[in-house]
Amino acid sequence: MKISVVINVDTRPQRDGIDSMFNGVCNLDFLIDGVKNKIKFLDGFEKEIILYVDQHLPIPYDKLLELRGIADTLVIRDHTNEPSFNDWNYIRALQMASGDIVMHFDQDCAAFSSSKESVQELIDLLEKYDYISYPSHWTPNAVVDPTFNYRWVSTRFFICKRQTLNFTEIIKCLTDYDYFCNTYKPSRACPWTEHFLGLISNSNVFYPPIQLDKLAIFSWGHYKTGVLSELNNMNYEQVKGWVGSRGIRYPNDLDA
Repeated sequence: MKISVVINVDTRPQRDGIDSMFNGVCNLDFLIDGVKNKIKFLDGFEKEIILYVDQHLPIPYDKLLELRGIADTLVIRDHTNEPSFNDWNYIRALQMASGDIVMHFDQDCAAFSSSKESVQELIDLLEKYDYISYPSHWTPNAVVDPTFNYRWVSTRFFICKRQTLNFTEIIKCLTDYDYFCNTYKPSRACPWTEHFLGLISNSNVFYPPIQLDKLAIFSWGHYKTGVLSELNNMNYEQVKGWVGSRGIRYPNDLDA
């Protein structure tokens, strides 16, 4: 079994905290240390690392050289303002996956595992569900929100079988809003990839409970330069203690 690890990043100016939807934390650490974080998370698995960069500011040359050494596939695309550019970035990145399992991360998501077996338990859930997304306090949902009549698949972190990704249908939803609404009849029509995935799979999406004894998977609510490198060099017990001292808050964020 090979895992395709797909990481979507961008090089917008550094921003230490979330200031609005679609404006998450940005930091150059997420290029090198973010990739190393996913490699360590999947220690012991056969994997390919696919890094898709939406380039706003140029990548420093030293970091570019290092990326070429640790990513199996590196795509750098100058930022465009095409409609739904972010969704197209997700789709293009996911289409490059060749593994049996696809594991997707947004740049502001970090992942740490206590053992290979703990990660395998997440993967094994795909025998029951189409998508496994980030651990949540509100299992089996991402959040508690009765205005949604479906579950979406958070691009922050999800796992699926490669065969589950129906790109023809995803692209049809993205390019034909009337088709999307008429076919899936969402109570809240959010025209984004993560919502298409959930609706196409008939909400067969599971958010596992937070279990810090096994895994720490979270997004950064606020971040300090250098923290991810420090965490990558800790053993899991140290990471668990650090995460526990800060706490994961709604919906799945941690402040460094």
